[in-house]
Formats: sequence, C-alpha cells, structure tokens
Amino acid sequence: MHCPGQSTLFDLTSDRAKGETFCLARHVTVDGEARQVMIAALRYTDSFVKQEGAWRFAERLLFVVWSENRAMR
Repeated sequence: MHCPGQSTLFDLTSDRAKGETFCLARHVTVDGEARQVMIAALRYTDSFVKQEGAWRFAERLLFVVWSENRAMR
C-alpha cells in the first residue's frame, strides 16, 4: 500500500513540467506463519510531458528516504 503525501509541481511550461511527491509505502510479506511489514518513506522526482492534450509521465525516479522492517503478529 502506498500513501502519497505532499506533491509539488515546478518548472511548468505549456507542455512540460517537473514535480516531486513524498510517499509512505507498506509492503507485507508472509513466509509460513511469519509475517513482516516493510515501511518506507519515499520521494519521487517526476518529469511530465503533455501529448495530445493529456499529461503523461516522461520519467520517474525513486529515492528511499528511510525504511524499516517490523514483525507482525
């Protein structure tokens, strides 16, 4: 599960833009009876392009700010 937070657009022109989004991600893994959750704070830097009137991702880079693993009961 990914929970996007703050998003900011900058360098906006009529057909291009750059942006940044922060996100908290939770990934659950199950191995038999053992369950674990990995929680990560992520930052995406994005480039967008407007094509045929629609905004599309041109590039997305992912940066892990921090992460931790926790056992689940």
